[in-house]
Amino acid sequence: MLISQATKRNWDKLSITDSHIKLTKRANKTNSKKRILPLEYFSNFKNIPVIKRVLDEIWACGHSISDVMYSIVLNYFNSIGITSENHLKRNVQKFLSEYSNLFPIEKLLSLELPLDEFDLFGLIYQSLYVEGDKNKQGIYYTPANITRQLNNELDLSKGESFLDPCCGSGSFLLNVKIKHPTQLYGIDCDPIAVMLCKANLIVRFKEVDFDPQVYCSDFLDEYSLFDSVKPIAIKGKKFDCISTNPPWGAIAKNSFSQLSIGESFAYFLSKALDSLENNGILNFLLPESFLNVKAYSKLRLHIMNNYSIEKIQFFANLFTGVTTKVVALTIANRKTQKHIQVIEGKNTKLVDAASFHQSPNCVFSRIVSKDKEILDKIYLKGQFNLSNSIWALGIVTGNNAEKLFDTPLENGEPIYTGKEIRAFRLLSPKKYIVYDRTCFQQVAKDEIYRAKEKLVYKFISNKLVFAYDNSGSLFLNSANILIPTIPSISIQTMLIFLNSELFQFIYTKRFREIKVLKGNLCELPFPKLLSKEDDKLKSIANNIISGDESAIETAQNAVYQFYNLSSTQIQHIQGELKSGTLA
Repeated sequence: MLISQATKRNWDKLSITDSHIKLTKRANKTNSKKRILPLEYFSNFKNIPVIKRVLDEIWACGHSISDVMYSIVLNYFNSIGITSENHLKRNVQKFLSEYSNLFPIEKLLSLELPLDEFDLFGLIYQSLYVEGDKNKQGIYYTPANITRQLNNELDLSKGESFLDPCCGSGSFLLNVKIKHPTQLYGIDCDPIAVMLCKANLIVRFKEVDFDPQVYCSDFLDEYSLFDSVKPIAIKGKKFDCISTNPPWGAIAKNSFSQLSIGESFAYFLSKALDSLENNGILNFLLPESFLNVKAYSKLRLHIMNNYSIEKIQFFANLFTGVTTKVVALTIANRKTQKHIQVIEGKNTKLVDAASFHQSPNCVFSRIVSKDKEILDKIYLKGQFNLSNSIWALGIVTGNNAEKLFDTPLENGEPIYTGKEIRAFRLLSPKKYIVYDRTCFQQVAKDEIYRAKEKLVYKFISNKLVFAYDNSGSLFLNSANILIPTIPSISIQTMLIFLNSELFQFIYTKRFREIKVLKGNLCELPFPKLLSKEDDKLKSIANNIISGDESAIETAQNAVYQFYNLSSTQIQHIQGELKSGTLA
């Protein structure tokens, strides 16, 4: 494969070889990992069949991704006439020269392309990668409607600068209002994405002869911000606006930051904050877990102490094949702050910024005054937590298809999954297993599985759903195990609190995860009960465990009465949850 020298230098820096970017040929597709068409990235769903035909042609040809995408760019340039001799601007000539050593694939040059797509290059590029590679490389580009929404309130009318430090094919850069394209800067460590971003900017501003300021570098690595022996234009530069969707999941190495923040998106956020001009504005798309996970508490505190959080906006799942919830954080480089605008769907609330400081681990929650009034009542009585309790993961078999059975078998026993867990009690098991600890990938201690009493809860869930088990049964890893050790509260009474609307309200307000995490559960506050109080609640729990559905409402009322909540407060809780959690 032929590539330009500039591209080769970038790939050498990043340890990228031709073999790393070779397409899986169509003949081998059955052995490849799952391919996902990024439906959220389409501007027009009518183009789906056309894109599928284009992808079929690409996979059939078996060329490298760099040659494929260069050919798609040339095809597009030719289709809109910017490569005709009469209209060949200097920047187009420079682009073609920079990538002249790439190989144009004749078959792809004549494909019919849908020219009405917002970012056709990025759409096709994302579609070429299998799911695993998309996750590893963070190739999930932000849809146009989201970048437009995040950039909409930015004012760059006086020539202010705009940076996307993880620009991909340029969605954020293409969707911001500016006076001149020289206001825009982009960085990405993927050389193909950089090529596509430059091409996109040339197309968007085809009436202007300018050099796209897009660089193949690592924003986190100061040494990569050099081209040969001289620094590129963004080294040490401060920006008026920084907007991006950084890669999630990767662990950053050799980072400049002294904050213990682990994942790459947090390092990108930290460095971007350092790169803001005074009164500059930053927009970052992040996993929602950033708002509450303890690992990011130092960075959250740093933001609260040195910047102003202007807005927190919650989104439904944005990316096909990704279940992680997404939040947009808008931060200004100034310190004056009283309230934070919190947006979820059509609902907008103003949250007291001081509540973030006051919360344990500086959790960024959506707590308004009514919420705080209720939470203060609960935490005032909270003397204990679950941090010293016994926890365990269900069995990880390593191969469920081979080790789980649909019918009872000799020397086997039932095993429960998360699907059989209901509030207070278990449904009948649907799977069976031969319990041989040496055959499993991961397994907890026998005494935990065989405990006389234990609680089990759904791990993948946005609700707290805890069931009681006194049969010494086994559970798969879709269920987690808890043996609480809180003074004055029996294990049955713990079910009353954990399955209550009130504790669901606490959990939702403070954490909002799609996984029920041990660390979050350990921060729930439990009161000290008198013996008669525990006996009363234990009796109610036993009735529900035995199948008395009518006792569920009694349990809810008992929890509300214990905390002396008013009818107005109870209505607020139920309105926030929209449905009970004990049913």
